[in-house]
Amino acid sequence: MKKTSFLSLVAMIFASTSIMAQTTWYVSASTGGNKKAGTSADLPLKNIQKAIDKAADGDIIKVAEGNYFGTLDKGSIELSKLVTIEGGYSSDFSTRDVLKHATTIMPNAASNGTANGSGTIVVDYSKRNGYAMDKTITRLPDNGKLVFDGLIFDRGNSIAYRYKKDNREDAGWPEGIETPMMQPIGTAGFNGNFSSEATIEPDVFTNESPIISLSTTPVPYELTIKNCAFINCPNYAIRGLFAGKATISNNIFVNVRMAAVEVRGCDNKVNAEMYFNYNTVLFCWARKKDLGDMGYGFRYMPGTNQYLEHNIIGCTTFAGLDRTHVDSDKTKEAKRVTTANHNLFFLNKQADLTLPGGGMFQRIWNKQFDDVDQLAESDGNKDLDPKMLQGIIDETYLNEFLHISYTETASVDRNSAANQFRSAMGMNIQGTISSRVTMYANRYNHDKALKFFGAVKGYGAQMPK
Repeated sequence: MKKTSFLSLVAMIFASTSIMAQTTWYVSASTGGNKKAGTSADLPLKNIQKAIDKAADGDIIKVAEGNYFGTLDKGSIELSKLVTIEGGYSSDFSTRDVLKHATTIMPNAASNGTANGSGTIVVDYSKRNGYAMDKTITRLPDNGKLVFDGLIFDRGNSIAYRYKKDNREDAGWPEGIETPMMQPIGTAGFNGNFSSEATIEPDVFTNESPIISLSTTPVPYELTIKNCAFINCPNYAIRGLFAGKATISNNIFVNVRMAAVEVRGCDNKVNAEMYFNYNTVLFCWARKKDLGDMGYGFRYMPGTNQYLEHNIIGCTTFAGLDRTHVDSDKTKEAKRVTTANHNLFFLNKQADLTLPGGGMFQRIWNKQFDDVDQLAESDGNKDLDPKMLQGIIDETYLNEFLHISYTETASVDRNSAANQFRSAMGMNIQGTISSRVTMYANRYNHDKALKFFGAVKGYGAQMPK
């Protein structure tokens, strides 16, 4: 009995030590300062990055309302620790409401993440030990989880748009849409409030990076992303490599290029586990303005077991779900589990699901999901009634999206000096091709996007709690 009591006492001491060791950090854009202690609500830090740098595994970082995008406003935040980041607090930290006291990460035109082209938030465990992979990590630290909760991401103010003052058609800028079309990655363009010429900034470049970038890790860990918004993303919302268990729940993804989520398992022996539930994914765009490839809501990727339930996935230029990637290891592929239950699909342009085969993929609609062997479960999927989003979705944006057209025009001047020379030398003559699209990844209004929280009871993102 004495031995048992002693061991119990030791366990209690270690448990209490672990709890005591957990530190809560406070961050406020309006009242904070990076020379302050940061460990109390009345002495908060100013930057999320500074709090991350000071924090240890298992710590909690509470962030007040305001806009944050890195130390020295460089546009990216780097993370190599297992911490919880909670946004949505009032300036005095007395109350929390994710939408009323919005914690935003919205880089501007001068601060668009070019300091780290990997992502707006970069999760990279190679930086735990001076950029050398920390091989000493053999298990998760006590209380160690990585949590993003209540953060509002929007890259719409740092994207280059094709502004042509007197030629809206060539700019891919329909009437009633907030901005012209997005410029190609790395191409200069404009940004600002396009309804007021005085605010328009030239020489803006679109940085091709996801919002949350996940890098390979030495050991599995637990990741939670909840109550967040990903708006106007020029290159994925969440992408990368992962090992462990991930729960992506109650988020909105609005106006995303390439795909909202593309995460591949990085453990060669054990599949990662991903739960994608109660998310709203709308307006996912192709890789280029010709709408030739990409444009997915969610991608099932090798090395992961992925379970989807109660999501709203719609308005993609290709397909709501993509299951075309197959693990090269046939044994691992045979053990891979992917599901889709009780999801609502809404006006995806080519399919609700793509599968390998059929030349350029098989295109499957949700009513056919029961015939798909790659889905271990596929119950209760159906089309969303458009009336459910009436008064919530931007109807002008939706209407223009549904009627997108892309055209190419070839022009050849056979009598030009260059072509006459080429013809005389037996060479192929040359011409030019001009292309035009009616809209492409135009900015979706920030405030209108947030209306998707709680839009449909029981499906998609509900009101954050």
